[in-house]
Parts: sequence; structure tokens; C-alpha cells
Amino acid sequence: MGISMVAEAAWGWNYILQKGFALDGVSGTSVREFLHEALGFDDEFIDSTVRTIFLNNSPVDDLDRTFIKDGDRMALGSAMPGLVGIVMGRDNFYRSFRSGIEVKDHSRADAAPARLTMKVFSTLAVESGRGLLARGILVDAALLAEFLRGKKAQIVKAGGLDADGFLARLDGLSGDVAIRVTFA
Repeated sequence: MGISMVAEAAWGWNYILQKGFALDGVSGTSVREFLHEALGFDDEFIDSTVRTIFLNNSPVDDLDRTFIKDGDRMALGSAMPGLVGIVMGRDNFYRSFRSGIEVKDHSRADAAPARLTMKVFSTLAVESGRGLLARGILVDAALLAEFLRGKKAQIVKAGGLDADGFLARLDGLSGDVAIRVTFA
């Protein structure tokens, strides 16, 4: 479903990006490949901007030897402030301080459909949010309806309906709904 909103509404979507959404991918895909295919990030953006990656609550350093599978949870962020941010960031001198919690399983699952729960934090949400939303994400229908009720005046058109019609349609749905959001 396509949602068109006024430009000023873009900042509010950081809430959804941080609260959580889903993306589909393929089990056995490396984290780097998933970032390319599902999020549209290129290597330069990944290496310079996506500085913190957690897979199932464990920090990821090797994006090419860590593989996704159905049901995984991934959190992405730019560089985090302070000592904790430095230690949790990818490929740094201090990563040995977190060696006990980093991703250890580097086995590759067979190729199969995979749905990942995603969260995108900090300035990364600001920098990549519009692109992610335009590509499309999956959001829980109830969470989306609750979020959009507070932004009803900012909806230009949604799913071919006005704001009230779209919210009524969402109220009749459960589970994840696929959306693409653009801003006019």
C-alpha cells in the first residue's frame, strides 16, 4: 500500500524505524548482501555510515561471514557516542572488550525466505529513513494505525483512500502490512 504524506511528516517516521518493522530477505545471505538487497545501501554507505550492527542482540563485525536466517532481529545505527559507542562499533581497536558477546555463529543456512525484525537508530534513521520508506517496509497494522491516527492531517493519500478510509481499512487488518511511504 502506498502512503503519501506532506514533507513535514518525514521526521515522525523515525519513531516507526526505531520501534521496529520487518523486511523480507533470503536465509543464508550475508549481512552485507542483506543491507544491499533489502535496504538499498551501497558499500560506501555501509562502511562510512552504518557503524553499529547488532544481530540477535550481538554486535557484528564481519558483514561478509555473518549470515541471516528467518526470525533474526537486526538493529542498525550510525556511530554511537561515548566509550560504549566506541566499543560496540564495528571494526575498531576496542572490540576485544566485547568479544564475549559478539556474533559467534558464522554458519550459513540454506537459501529460503526469511523475515527479519529491524530497528534503525540515531542519525542513521534520519539519513536513510526516506529511502527505506520509499523502498517499502512491513509494519504491524495496529502499530501503523495508532501511529497514523496522530498524523491524520499530514496524510495526502493512502492506499487510494483518504486518511479516514485508510485508517478504517487498517483497523480491519492484523499482522504485518506492506507499505511504501513518500513525502510531497
